[in-house]
Formats: sequence, structure tokens, C-alpha cells
Amino acid sequence: MRIRIRNAIIPGIVFAASLCVSSLSAQETGYTDLYYNMNLSEDGWTSARYMQNAAAWNVGSPDGSVFEGDVNSASNNLFIITSSPTTSDKQTLFGYKYSNWNIHDLTINMEMQTHYDMVELVPSQHLTIGGNFDITINNQAKWWAPGHRVKLDSGTSITVEGDMRVENSMTAAAAEAGSFGQSGIDFCLVTSGSDWNASFAVKGNLVFVSADTRMQYFNSDCILFSTSAASITVGGYVDMTQTRAGTRTWDLFDATAWDSRTSDIFVGGLEGGGALQITNAHNATVNLTFTNSSEYSYSGTFASRAASSNKLNVEMDAAAQSGKQTLIIQEGGAVTGDAALDPSRLESVTVRNGTFNFGTYSGLVNGTLNMAGENGRLEISAAGGAGAGTVAFENAVFESGSIEFTIEEVAADKIEISGALSKSGDGKITIEFDADPYDIYEWILASGSDTIEYELITFGSTDMSDSDFTAAANLGEGVFATLLLRDNALAVQFSTVPEPAEAAAVLGLLALFAAARRRK
Repeated sequence: MRIRIRNAIIPGIVFAASLCVSSLSAQETGYTDLYYNMNLSEDGWTSARYMQNAAAWNVGSPDGSVFEGDVNSASNNLFIITSSPTTSDKQTLFGYKYSNWNIHDLTINMEMQTHYDMVELVPSQHLTIGGNFDITINNQAKWWAPGHRVKLDSGTSITVEGDMRVENSMTAAAAEAGSFGQSGIDFCLVTSGSDWNASFAVKGNLVFVSADTRMQYFNSDCILFSTSAASITVGGYVDMTQTRAGTRTWDLFDATAWDSRTSDIFVGGLEGGGALQITNAHNATVNLTFTNSSEYSYSGTFASRAASSNKLNVEMDAAAQSGKQTLIIQEGGAVTGDAALDPSRLESVTVRNGTFNFGTYSGLVNGTLNMAGENGRLEISAAGGAGAGTVAFENAVFESGSIEFTIEEVAADKIEISGALSKSGDGKITIEFDADPYDIYEWILASGSDTIEYELITFGSTDMSDSDFTAAANLGEGVFATLLLRDNALAVQFSTVPEPAEAAAVLGLLALFAAARRRK
């Protein structure tokens, strides 16, 4: 037994069936389904095409009667569907009025050959989607992926009360037969205007899916998620589960028009893999905060625009103590060309609440590690798989929290700090061990000594002392642990003989037991 020591354009019939189900659901719940009837390849800057125009909508189906009520209503489900591929870079507008919008579901299903603003807000406009936001994109451009955009502006916001789903509906067979759609889709959440203050929020989950699970010759199943907004929040998790390796990319800040801006991104978890990147060429800062209530895991590369000063700060601040996020940074991510990307470090990692399981490839030295909360917990993973891992930072600031180290016979998890390890506040750092005490006991015996020792944290300098760290002394199975701060390292010494203080306590208990027997 192992003891663990530690204090996720539909064509033809399918699409028709989905519309029937959607309509039935709407009728049962009292919602009205409205279908946009304007030519989506024409310019959107005319009053007849604005979303608030009732005549631009049919009731119940694309061929239904023309709507005569108020489009801007929480009882309406809106459908924007192409009857043929778009041929020009156009937009659909939620009315060129500064009025706010409140609808129920929003469903967009479009075939596209061009860039397109599927949803565009005007300055200071706020859109609330009381249900779900579903986008299905069929890329019919040849050898490239147009930007399929949800476009914010100064002072705007979009709030989705339910879930958001983005589907790449191109199939491998269709891409090969039609010689288009080979590059997948580029779904963009972008901000224009003069003020950097737009926000986007999904209270449920944000899920990316592809119609196919394979593509032998092309990349039709790829999805690029490009974002640029002052604030992005996903209350649930972001699902970037890949159909195969290399099919999911999140560009955390892609807008080249904004200089030295900060994007605050909050997600309740990140699942899947692929690539994280920052392609902005003007020194963007991205603060990515995990607010998990459950456990999620992501493994992928991280790269940034070459010759830029882009920064990615990662923080674990779970909404519940059970929240856990695994983030593994794999080697790779470089892109050549005019918009070259280089593999990059994380500017900082902050552990405040919940468990953050972190792993990187050998040679990656990140900026600063902050242990900043007594309910924060850091675990270390090996980027290549199971076993002991090493993470490296330039500096570290320890206030409070716990760090778990996996112990194996020939190695242990390790934190390497090339610069200063600094103390902040009066809290302690609890050291925990993922190990089997019986195994440790056998390793000690096999060593021919009474002890075995592992370095856990190395540093260039420190103002911390032994008393700033704490760990369970007796691990069971006759194994005792002692923390040692010396020679620019924090080490643990495992032994089969307790330290004097622990030995005295044991002898005291034995003396009390003997005295009790004599009295009896």
C-alpha cells in the first residue's frame, strides 16, 4: 500500500434536426426563436441591417414570418446563419444605438471565406446573453484562416450567463474534396476604439471542439483562439482538449494596435493542451489567474513575440480549497517569419489559494516565485512525465503556504532559485512529502547509513532561517524527517533515529508507561 504524506455550418439533415430541437426547447420555455434574414455578405452599416430592426428577423425558422416585436428582449433566442459563404469582410451590429442589449441564447452558424465581425458592439454598449452563446464556423478560405471576430469597443462588455461553445465544423473529407479549410479556424475576441476598458465574461464553461478527430494532410481541425481585451473572465473552465497534438492555440494577447496594455484573464480552470502564446509586438502584460473550484490540467508550450517585452504572470487563487490547476510548460513553441515567436518564461508565479501543480522543461528559468497565502499549495511535476521534477526561478518571495516534494530513491523534486530567496511576513512554509515511508526506510537501509538526504530548494542567497520552515518529523514506519537550512540550500534528512527532541518525547512516554505499570 502506498501512503501519500501531505498536511471538456452543420450541413443538411444534422443542422435541420438541431434547429428543430432548439425550436421545441424554446417553445417549452417560452422563448421566441428569431432568424436573421439579411444578406451577410453585404455591409452592415445601414439601419435595415441593424439588429434592432424587427424586419431583419423571421420567427421560428429562416423561412418563417417576419417578426413584429422588440428584438432586444430576454425572451428571444437569436440565430445568425449563412445560406452561402461570406465573400467580403463585413459585420453584424447590435444596432447603432448606445442602448444595452439583453437576449437569451445567441447562435451563430456561418460559412466564411473572409474575415468577418460576427458580433460587433458600438462604444459603451453592453450585451447580456442570458442563456448560452454557440458559434459554429466553417472555414471555406483556401490555405489560410480568416479572423472570425467578436468585436468589442471602448466601454463595452459582453456577459454570457450560461456556457459558450465554439465549433470548427470543417471535416477532413470536405477540406480535401473542396481544397479549402485546410488551416482550421481563427476565432478572435478583439477590442477596437480609443479606450482600453472592454470586458468579456462567460459565467459557465468555454469549450472548443472540432468536427474531426484527425486530419492526415492538412490542419482543418485546428482552432486558434485569439484574445485582446482589458478583462476576460470564465467562471467555469476553458476546454482546449486537442483532437491531436498541435490543434489548439490560445493567443493571450494578439492585438498589435495596443501598446503597453494589460489584459487580466480569470479562468476557473484550463484543460487540455497545445500552445499558449503572446503575439503582441508592443510589450503586453497578461495576468492569468486560476480561480478553480475543481481540478484541471493543461500541458503545452509558451512562446512570445520575438524582440518584445511581453510578460505573462500566472496566479493560483482558487475559489475553493479543493481547486487545483496543473500547468506543464513543454519545450517548443517557436515560430519563424515576420511575426516570429520565441519560447518564453513566465514572468511570475504566485500561489495564493488552492493547489498549483507546476512543471517546466529543463533550462527554462522563470522570473519570481511568490508563496503568498497560508491556503496556497505548490506541487512540482516533471514536464516529461512521472517522477521527480525541477522548476527554476530567478528569485522567490516566501510569505506562507505549503510546498510538496515527491521523494524517490535517487532524486527528489527541486526548486532552483538563482538569485535571492526572501522572507515576507511572519508566516511559515510547510514542507510536505509525497512518498511511502516504508520505501524511505528501505532506501536508508540500502544506503548502509542511518540517514539519506535530499536537496529541496537551492538559492543564491536568503534571509530565511530554519524557523521559517516546518515539516512533520515522524512520517511513520520508523522514519523521521529533519529540515536543514545550510550551504545555500534547504535539505531534508530522513533517518531511522529521531532527533534529540523527538527522542526525548518518546522516552518521556515510555517512562510514564513504566510508572503506570509499577503503580498497577
